[in-house]
Amino acid sequence: MTMLNRAIVLALGCLGAASAQAATYVVTANAQSFDKSLANKVEAAGGRVTARLPQIGVAIVESADAGFAVRASRVPGIRSAVADIALQFDVPESSDVVGPDIANPPASGDDDTRFDLQWGSAAIDVAGAWNAGYRGAGATVAVLDSGVACSHPDIAANLLLAQSRSFVPNEGVCRAFVNGFNHGTHVAGTIASPDNGIGTIGVAPQAKVIAVKVLSEVTGSGSFGGIVQGIVYAADQGADVINMSLGVRGGLPVNGPGANDVAELINATKRAVQYARKQNALTVVSAGNDGRDLDHDSGVEVCDVDGCYRANLRAFPAQVPGALAVAATAPSGWANAPLATDLDGLATYSNRGQSVVAFAAPGGDSAYPGNENCIAAGLLRPCWVFDMVFAAGGYAISGGQVFASYSWAAGTSMAAPHVSGVAALVIGKHGGEMAPADVERILRASVDDLGKPGNDDAYGAGRVNAARAVVD
Repeated sequence: MTMLNRAIVLALGCLGAASAQAATYVVTANAQSFDKSLANKVEAAGGRVTARLPQIGVAIVESADAGFAVRASRVPGIRSAVADIALQFDVPESSDVVGPDIANPPASGDDDTRFDLQWGSAAIDVAGAWNAGYRGAGATVAVLDSGVACSHPDIAANLLLAQSRSFVPNEGVCRAFVNGFNHGTHVAGTIASPDNGIGTIGVAPQAKVIAVKVLSEVTGSGSFGGIVQGIVYAADQGADVINMSLGVRGGLPVNGPGANDVAELINATKRAVQYARKQNALTVVSAGNDGRDLDHDSGVEVCDVDGCYRANLRAFPAQVPGALAVAATAPSGWANAPLATDLDGLATYSNRGQSVVAFAAPGGDSAYPGNENCIAAGLLRPCWVFDMVFAAGGYAISGGQVFASYSWAAGTSMAAPHVSGVAALVIGKHGGEMAPADVERILRASVDDLGKPGNDDAYGAGRVNAARAVVD
């Protein structure tokens, strides 16, 4: 296993097939509505409606009847009925875990003892925003992920537990296991860990978090149906920002076998994102970790028993209309020279593409050559470890006791929450609710324009800047 593969924490990996025995279907109406009468007709075609989303004209339906999809798609008023697709995300074999023990890092002097490991906070100048009096109070961010460690001291104070919900069957929203890395906790902590003198500090330490579980913490799997329901739920709960650090490895096919069904699932997701936008919820997503040029790559050759075809692959959810896709930046050897190292190199794995990437933000990397040790914030680790993003990670066991843990991870999954945090700062400044178009306009106007002038493949409009977003 390469160092990159060992280090990067991905949200979603390969595309899986839906079960033929207990199939779940995403049924989409022609209209952006789905009344009870239409649901009754779908059930008469052999299905059982388990969730109806009249806000976007979608229903989630179960059926053991192999002919259900064909019959349901013929119901007047129904656009499509397609089998839901399970998505699998990769969990690293190991994550370096640390227990708990204003200026920007690496010499902030802050009493949150691990804040000085958060080079990403320096890259986007969170201290400048905080010193101006803006810390995200009044803003709410929904984290669509694998749940959170609800009792973690760098999560609990800002978690709206009563509003949090799981869309993963037989799993609660709160992290049930000790040891091991929890992706959702890391993302939520990056956004809104409180400034409480413990561990780390989020970009918007006074923002609130709604945890919406759409990925299993046991198997790493999720589904389009769960994600679509999660987006609509978050919007209806009043989320100002929806963070989806999700990405299907390689992308989803837009031609060849199964492409039409995939297109319908993407369309349902697009409807959910557009609905959220109408509810004043900005959707921020990861650009993906395949190192692809999403504007210019020519697709890949896919071969099966029916022959070969050239598949053009759509990044999901990065290329869902209405979502803001975030590319990842990273230093190389930050722990060697924290004050002199460039923090804004495009991460080696990050997807790019001018038509897709909206912004860039700290995502971390492990491409630093060599395995020598460095010391940062009192910790001794291989130097490449410190180039990743440090945040709350879950729970761990030491000496028979359970304690809150912190982990390093890298990926566009880590970049997206930095943007969500800055968006929360902006929304908090403006009273707690804003039209997404206004938030996006401020973010674009306040970036540090890296790469070529204006919009570019690597950084989009630029790397977000927290201080300029609330001060300019």
